[in-house]
Amino acid sequence: MLEHQLTTSDQFIAFKSPLHLLIVEDAILDAELVTMTLQRAEVSFTYDIADTIESCQRCLQQNTYDAVLSDYRLPGFTAYKTLELLRQSGQDIPLILVTGTLGEEAAVECIKAGMTDYVLKDRLFRLPTALARSLQEFELRRQQQAASIRLRQQAQREAIIYRIVQAMRETLVLDDVMQTTADMLHDTLQVDRCYIFTPDPDGKLFIRQISRATIDREQFLNQHLGCMVHEYFYDALSQARTVVLPSIGDDLPPKVRETAELFAFKSVVVAPLLYQQSYLGGIGLHQCSAERKWLDDEIALVRAIADQCAIAIHQAQLFNQVQQQAEREQLLNQISRTLNSSLDPDFILQEIVRLTGESAHVDRVTIYAVDSNHLKILTEWRASDQILSVAGAVLSIQDWADVLDPESPSWLGRILHAPDYGNLPHPPNRLEQIRSKQIVSLLRIPIKIRDQLFGGLSLVTTSAPRTFTDDEIHFFERIADQTAIALSNAKSYEYLEQLVQKRTQELEREKQLSESANRAKTEFLTHMSHELRTPLTGILGFSSLLLKEVFGPLTSKQQQYIEGITSCGRHLLDLINDLLDLSKIEAGKEELFVETVVVQEVCEACLNMIREIASNRGLQLALHIDPDVTVCTADKRRLKQILFNLLSNAVKFTEVGSVTLDVLQRDSGLLFSVIDTGIGISAADQTKLFQSFQQLDGGLSRKYEGTGLGLALARKLAQLHNGDITVTSEVGRGSCFTLHLPLVETIPDS
Repeated sequence: MLEHQLTTSDQFIAFKSPLHLLIVEDAILDAELVTMTLQRAEVSFTYDIADTIESCQRCLQQNTYDAVLSDYRLPGFTAYKTLELLRQSGQDIPLILVTGTLGEEAAVECIKAGMTDYVLKDRLFRLPTALARSLQEFELRRQQQAASIRLRQQAQREAIIYRIVQAMRETLVLDDVMQTTADMLHDTLQVDRCYIFTPDPDGKLFIRQISRATIDREQFLNQHLGCMVHEYFYDALSQARTVVLPSIGDDLPPKVRETAELFAFKSVVVAPLLYQQSYLGGIGLHQCSAERKWLDDEIALVRAIADQCAIAIHQAQLFNQVQQQAEREQLLNQISRTLNSSLDPDFILQEIVRLTGESAHVDRVTIYAVDSNHLKILTEWRASDQILSVAGAVLSIQDWADVLDPESPSWLGRILHAPDYGNLPHPPNRLEQIRSKQIVSLLRIPIKIRDQLFGGLSLVTTSAPRTFTDDEIHFFERIADQTAIALSNAKSYEYLEQLVQKRTQELEREKQLSESANRAKTEFLTHMSHELRTPLTGILGFSSLLLKEVFGPLTSKQQQYIEGITSCGRHLLDLINDLLDLSKIEAGKEELFVETVVVQEVCEACLNMIREIASNRGLQLALHIDPDVTVCTADKRRLKQILFNLLSNAVKFTEVGSVTLDVLQRDSGLLFSVIDTGIGISAADQTKLFQSFQQLDGGLSRKYEGTGLGLALARKLAQLHNGDITVTSEVGRGSCFTLHLPLVETIPDS
């Protein structure tokens, strides 16, 4: 076997220099001709010569070549055997046939068999070109194969990622998301152990999930990774760098080597879980059986899955936060319902500690009261009967001066969060009490009533430490506020009850006085109406006779005065009648005689009563009745009185235009609308319309006459019918007064 070094030709610059060739030739002279030909072409190469099957097989097994140059016919074998040995060696390189004579059919068969090219010995000048062309073809094929492999790997990686993402999307339970990720990575990369770790509220790293295929899974689940490992990995992980250790060498920190020994791994990859620069933990892969050289594609796959896992963990955390918030709001609503359902302070406080304990997953919840000398447990909830009870305990706080000092961290007036309560600086006697009460972790929230410290809400774990998050502490503050409301309500209940009782007695006395006043007023008005009507009847009768000039003619002045007397008498009589009607209604003595009334008949009668006055003022009267309206149920006399008051009022305040009575039927009942084109009413004055003795143009110089009782009386009569009167108006545009009368017979019996 010979080896030579020659120069490089320009056409071989693209290939590595020097080339390493295997020349399979039994004739030394022919082998030298081959090397001389390549030398003249300035090809840089080294070569081995094999002249037997054994030497050819040995060279291919022990060396790596760039090409094989083989004679067609050798002692005991042919180039087909050389091709077979080349394939057995696994080297994907060109085999160029260098032969003396070769027919066309034989050449085609050689090419079909897998030989790259052939060169006749009498045309060896073609060898450099044939070699360069063959090397280019194989290089191109290798590149294509590499690209195809990369595409397949990428497709495989994307398929794996897709399966993992789909599995993640099927659940928003955080543990399920992490378990799915660990299991799929374990199966895909064929590792011995795959785990996911996350930091707790104190920043310590714990294994949260580990692949189910891990042999010693239960041994490492929830295992603390250790502070030194945390420090070693944290900088890299928090900066989005993946830690790859093919082996555990002496150059690593001792703590890392100890951890490798503890976890029994020889190679490790740790990828960070980062979401928008927020550190969520990491994914760890262990190879325990042997050291492992991690491929770039494998690292890329781990990183891609870590990114997807971080997104899924973030979404699961958001879902958990929303779910926890909903559960907390539901709990607060339940506490609020408890507050509203009872005024028994013992029952309310017991429900508050029960609901708080069940939602907080602690061992004991208490509510206590405190004064300058004592701290008393008012109520208690325990997770089980095995938890020590402190219900009803009264503690002397003479030796606890710090809890009453506003400047002290232990002041009862501020929140105290102690995950490791026993390690706080306590006096010796207090440490003994802490041990006797089995307090491991403590969250204490003050309860203040009207800014005065009443006591507090206390949450305790007795077996394992517990760190409360800021959200949890804020939630329990809200529960403490609800407790303060409950205590304040309970404290005020007796006072409020006495106050209500006193006010009830006062209202009863006021009612009795009002009833007495109404009776007295009714009796007075009834008596006075009789006493006033008698002389008024005489005055109106005599004035009527005088106006008829029965006793002789009157002068124009006399007739004017007598007409004035008659007008004043009638006005006074109307006032007396309205007062009497109003007082009877207010006293509850007005009786309605309900009957079926023909609507058109009543409306026309009312219009006829004001027709002459309207005609004298030059006003047009109109009546519109819905065809569906025929009858209604009402007191006919009172209905006429209401409509007459509304119509006469409209005529009185309308100088030009018209007055219309419009009757419509709606689902709510009948609407009798009196619409005028009069002076209108401002929004401020509309609030006074239905008050007794109210005149919108009140004063000595008022323009329009009236008692101020008509609208008030009309509305009270409408309300007696279970109806009402409403008004819409605009100054200068007129008014619309509407009587709402129910269709059904809902009017109570008199």
